[in-house]
Amino acid sequence: MDPQQKLLLQCTYRALEDAGIAMESISGTRTGVYMGLMNRDYEILQSNSPTTINHYNGTGTAMSVAANRISFTFNLTGPSFAVDSACSSSLVVLHLACQAIKQGDCEMALCGGVSCILEPRVFVALSKAKMISPEGTSKPFSSRADGYGRGEGCGVVLLKPLKKAIKDCNRIWGIISKTAVNQDGHSVTPITKPSMTQQEELLRNIYSESDLANVQYIEAHGTGTPVGDPTEAGSISNVIAKAKPLVQRRCGLALSRATLDIQNLQLEWPD
Repeated sequence: MDPQQKLLLQCTYRALEDAGIAMESISGTRTGVYMGLMNRDYEILQSNSPTTINHYNGTGTAMSVAANRISFTFNLTGPSFAVDSACSSSLVVLHLACQAIKQGDCEMALCGGVSCILEPRVFVALSKAKMISPEGTSKPFSSRADGYGRGEGCGVVLLKPLKKAIKDCNRIWGIISKTAVNQDGHSVTPITKPSMTQQEELLRNIYSESDLANVQYIEAHGTGTPVGDPTEAGSISNVIAKAKPLVQRRCGLALSRATLDIQNLQLEWPD
């Protein structure tokens, strides 16, 4: 079984535990499972030698089963599927899960993502494409940015309507007001290059004019690439910063510079 499936099972249990939901109480409910993943390392390793393939390989390496195994283990009857949209996989499944709850496809939803690095071939491809940092470290929004550093991990959250979460006395970590997803189309080339125009369009779809003035914090992709970071910074500036009064823009810029200086110091500090 792909270690990513095991990690998703473990994190799902922890998410339910953190919310104060017992396995017995969630069993049989219309709970959806939406998981994002893109790495197929274990499947590649298992397929290297046809003589070692057995009847477990089909389910043990299938991306669909990464979500389906959670539904099977916890006896969940809502929609269950995996999504691969590269770096945005976890955020896309979050969007899909919110939509599913709103339109009544499920009562609540487990969503998250996982990444395990088990073999070197993807590193080779990314290195040849000059997308990955030779130092293996992302330096987002830095003049020394030279690519991103790949990481591993797993995270799962449980989503449900706020009124129901309050009524059920669940621990609430945050509130999702709105989500949106789009694509660059053919606005830029090559296919891996982000589009400032489409990023701006997405931000405008999310925020109303009144919301823009109240934005206090933005988490960006921050790949640490010479192409991605300026594109993100530009789109955020054009949509968010320009909607704020001039004084707030200056304060925000000063804070951004201070934050970047701290990040650079942390990156340069010896181990």
